[in-house]
Amino acid sequence: MDSLVIRARYLYDGAVAAAQDFPEIVIQGARIAAVRLRAPEPGADQESGQDSEAIVATDGDRPGSAHVIDLGDCTILPGLIDAHVHLVGGRKGAGEFVDAALRAMRAAADALAALRSGWTTVRDCGSGVAIGLRDAIAEGTLPGPRIVACGPMLSQTGGHGDWHDVPLELMPRLAADVLLADGPDECRRAVRRAVRAGADWIKICATGGNTSLRGGHHQRQFADDELHALVDEAHRSGRRVAAHATGRDGVLAATLAGVDSIEHGYFLDDACVEAMLQRGTFLVPTFSLHRYFADPPDAGALPASRLAKQREARDAMLERFPRAYRAGVRIATGTDCGGGPGMELGTSAREVEAQVAAGVTPWDALRHSTSGAADLLGVGHLIGRVFPGYAADLVAVSGRPWEDPAALRSVALVIRDGRLVEGVGAPAT
Repeated sequence: MDSLVIRARYLYDGAVAAAQDFPEIVIQGARIAAVRLRAPEPGADQESGQDSEAIVATDGDRPGSAHVIDLGDCTILPGLIDAHVHLVGGRKGAGEFVDAALRAMRAAADALAALRSGWTTVRDCGSGVAIGLRDAIAEGTLPGPRIVACGPMLSQTGGHGDWHDVPLELMPRLAADVLLADGPDECRRAVRRAVRAGADWIKICATGGNTSLRGGHHQRQFADDELHALVDEAHRSGRRVAAHATGRDGVLAATLAGVDSIEHGYFLDDACVEAMLQRGTFLVPTFSLHRYFADPPDAGALPASRLAKQREARDAMLERFPRAYRAGVRIATGTDCGGGPGMELGTSAREVEAQVAAGVTPWDALRHSTSGAADLLGVGHLIGRVFPGYAADLVAVSGRPWEDPAALRSVALVIRDGRLVEGVGAPAT
């Protein structure tokens, strides 16, 4: 089997908070076979202080038949991971009731945009088409990132996922992105239906939110016995649980019920932080949304009640997310991108930039987007690091993202499962 060798100026391996000089990544098939550091070219400066002749790790020598791509001054990173997107094919001016095939094709285009921007894995947090899209990509029918799919999200009747302007009896036919459940038995049944559909994770709505037509952030949803039934049934099925939870009471209740991740967490307080620390619960803060909330490009099309909730959320998240980070809560990068105005797939790098602007160290922000997110998804043994035996998911960018996270926007090369992704900036040779 021929090998592919990728060379660059720097390497961030997804784990160590440092850049390594002059890496050479050997790829065989879909896996990383070896990772080495080369001797520097004459006249090259070594700013990272790493031993340029050291071998980082190896599973074998580089074969003579290898194809070499030299990226010059670029930085190689693990393929990036966005742990909160919605592959629903959102578009400007699109109505709620869009043909399912059209939604699926739009979602496929959005997924490809994410891949080409260097985000080789995404977790979909509520979509009726993401499971099928995941399978189409996995079998090679379509190009795209690795998708971890929640399938339809679970909501109580009248909750965050319910479409209040649709007659209740029509919800099962019209709302493919949500399952309504009330009472512990229905909650267990809904989890089983999501698992039957092929969900990798279970997504639940523990509070209202910005898009709730009735209620809002501070409205707790699902009673304690319902939350415990949801989590118990999901965990018995081998699925982890993500909870949409913005208000303080919902965040705390979901955490105490044993969910694996809190999505958003805008109004969490010290009690929430302590509970999350005790249980190892992840926070996926979708923090860059504060910029969208401040000036949504589609503001003219949004109801006044939603704009008011977005402003309230923005003010809270600017204070609460840094508090959780400083306390040591485990964090994974997620954006909530769904394809609509200001929420386009392919723009996930702005989440890293926003975290750094809020006081997160650049190294931590990069880890949140690589090995940290992989650990959340339960695939930390497969992706999120540049190391022998891991999936050959790589992104190369122009610049040094630990100095300026905006460098993540300048993508020179993307590799997914050992294959070069088309439509990305041409690599140097």
